[in-house]
Amino acid sequence: MPGKMHEMKCVQANLDKVLVKQAEQVFKDIGMTPTSALTSFYEQVVANKRMPFELPRISPEEKLSQVVQQEIADGKFKKVSSRKELSHWLADDEKEN
Repeated sequence: MPGKMHEMKCVQANLDKVLVKQAEQVFKDIGMTPTSALTSFYEQVVANKRMPFELPRISPEEKLSQVVQQEIADGKFKKVSSRKELSHWLADDEKEN
């Protein structure tokens, strides 16, 4: 609540360094500090009892697809494009076991 002094709490978050740098430049440009920006964000969440912006809603299937695509991109899984490629991959896997 503005005007009333409360005990302070330190809030920590792990964020992408580039994102932080970009956001801090925006805060500076509009005359805010990271602390004042986060305080404003928290005040809006409390006042409206929700996020102060719309969040994209994705289905469980879309989320799974995103996770699988990221795992493929990270090299954790091999993307197979045809039955023939799948058969070779499975045959190679059986040889290793």
